[in-house]
Amino acid sequence: MSLKKTTLLFEKDVYEKLKEKAKRENVSIGGLVREAVATYYGIKNKEDRLKALDKLKSLDLPAGDYESMEEEIIKGALSDKEN
Repeated sequence: MSLKKTTLLFEKDVYEKLKEKAKRENVSIGGLVREAVATYYGIKNKEDRLKALDKLKSLDLPAGDYESMEEEIIKGALSDKEN
């Protein structure tokens, strides 16, 4: 990962809270800020998306075949329109 440097100024109380959180999570303040920006703006790299997919797959949720799931979605959408 190639990083570029920037300078951010925080109010003292915000900085102290970031510092505490970084210590609890065993990460730098810069790491917290980078993660927050990526999450807020939806900027994720391929590795993060694959990890998220692996987490979803590990949940072992029940899923039907494509046709039955599509039918359920359509029924739900039509039901929502009626209400």
